[in-house]
Amino acid sequence: MQHMIGGLDATGHPVPLQRQHLMATASGWPVSASTPDDIAQQLRVARDLYTHCLLVWEFNAVGVAWSLMAVESALRWALIARESVPFKRLINDGLSEGMYDDRTAEQLHVGRELRNEFSHPKNQPAFSLGMAAPMLETSHRVVAVICDAVEARSAPVEGAT
Repeated sequence: MQHMIGGLDATGHPVPLQRQHLMATASGWPVSASTPDDIAQQLRVARDLYTHCLLVWEFNAVGVAWSLMAVESALRWALIARESVPFKRLINDGLSEGMYDDRTAEQLHVGRELRNEFSHPKNQPAFSLGMAAPMLETSHRVVAVICDAVEARSAPVEGAT
């Protein structure tokens, strides 16, 4: 870890990577005001795990797994789906409902496959910061998109009586 850098100082010398660098990265991941508290809490835990990965490297993988559970929770909430509805169907139903585009659905299916690998592990996963951060950011973005779509769908139409 001593060779990981958190950027360069004013003179161009490397600055050791510290938790505050990770916190700054995680603070840029979107969280919609329309996200239900329990799902927002799942995302917060995923961010916290990421920002503590310098202590326990495997926290990156655990944070990604937790963020994927937040995505599944958001879809289940948005679609008012029972627990027995598989994640794959939730993703396809969200696409059919117009909550997101085809590219996002593809990303969600990749995330679903990864979540399945976490659920049926062959070994202990470990992700680098460069692997974990984009996955965590994508999960945050997708949850925000889903929750905003639900809010837009339930918002009163202007001029309607």
